[in-house]
Amino acid sequence: MKKIVFALAAVAVLTQPVWAANVAGANIVAGKAKAEALCAGCHGNEFTPGLFFTLQLAGRNADKLALKTNKYRTGKLFTPLMAVSMIGLTEGEVSDISAYYASIKPAFNLPLFQIKADD
Repeated sequence: MKKIVFALAAVAVLTQPVWAANVAGANIVAGKAKAEALCAGCHGNEFTPGLFFTLQLAGRNADKLALKTNKYRTGKLFTPLMAVSMIGLTEGEVSDISAYYASIKPAFNLPLFQIKADD
C-alpha cells in the first residue's frame, strides 16, 4: 500500500505543471500557438529567451501570470507594448498562454542578470 501511495505522489509531483494547467481547463497547445504569435518575441519560449530576456515567462506560476496578464488586458496595468499585444485576447486565451508558459523551462539564465520573479 505504501508503495502505491508513494508512486502516485511521485507521478503527481513530476507532472504538476501540466496537471495544474489541465485542472483549470486551459489548453496548452492553443496557448503555445498564441504565445508564439504574440509573446515569444519579447518574453521567449522554451528555445529562446526573447528580446526582454530578464522578463522570461517560462516556468512562472500560471495563476499569477494569468492574473497579471488580465490586468494588462483590462487596462488596470499599462505599457504600450502590452496594450497592443493584449488587444482582442479573451480571458480563456490568457489562461491558455499562462498554462503554456508554466509548463516549460526558461531557455537559459545569464549569471549577470536576474530573471524577474512572479509578483
